[in-house]
Amino acid sequence: MERGYTVFKSIDDLVKRASVVVVAITPQVIDSIMHQIRNALSAETVFLSLTAGIDIKWYQERLGKSCKVIRCMPTITAQVGLGAFAVSRAETVSDNDYKEVERFLSSCGIVEEIPESLMCEVVSINGSAPAYFYHMTRVILEEAVYMGFNESSALRLFAQTMKGSAEMLLNSGMSVEILEDKLRLQGGTTLTALDKMDALGFDCCLKEGVKACVSRCKELGKL
Repeated sequence: MERGYTVFKSIDDLVKRASVVVVAITPQVIDSIMHQIRNALSAETVFLSLTAGIDIKWYQERLGKSCKVIRCMPTITAQVGLGAFAVSRAETVSDNDYKEVERFLSSCGIVEEIPESLMCEVVSINGSAPAYFYHMTRVILEEAVYMGFNESSALRLFAQTMKGSAEMLLNSGMSVEILEDKLRLQGGTTLTALDKMDALGFDCCLKEGVKACVSRCKELGKL
């Protein structure tokens, strides 16, 4: 307690004392703890799952049809207070139950409630998306160093540019198309870069990556 948290000796003890139970483990092993959770879960407990691919019906088959299940797809960026949480809830979850979970999640990011039918699809646009940006950054930095830049300097410039671009998308009031068009000046460097990326299949690569991400999420739900 002195450090701000309490350690329990078993899953049963933890679940019995929690109003909201957060489960953040892989789909491959989640079934192995369901019996421990079920034995300790009360009718009022909210079950918040961060496990990709496992649907509400699967949980209610193991925990009871009246179980209050909320599915959540988080992002690693919650670690810096800028998370993006996509959530869907069972019909048994009341508005008050949902508001408590929303309050908890929104302490470190935004919360968007979506239909459960899109919980696998959303992984590709929030849960896995940070890795797209990190991968792109790594490629850009490698090229920057090759051109002669100091890596730390190039990282600050590129990361700040991504941060500012995201802020404009969220708060400028302009659509993504308008923002892009502002930079697509005829004969300019940006248009030349985008045309080259398009010629090499950049858009296709992104779309196929998104499809692969969704497909894998659905596979995990069947394990």
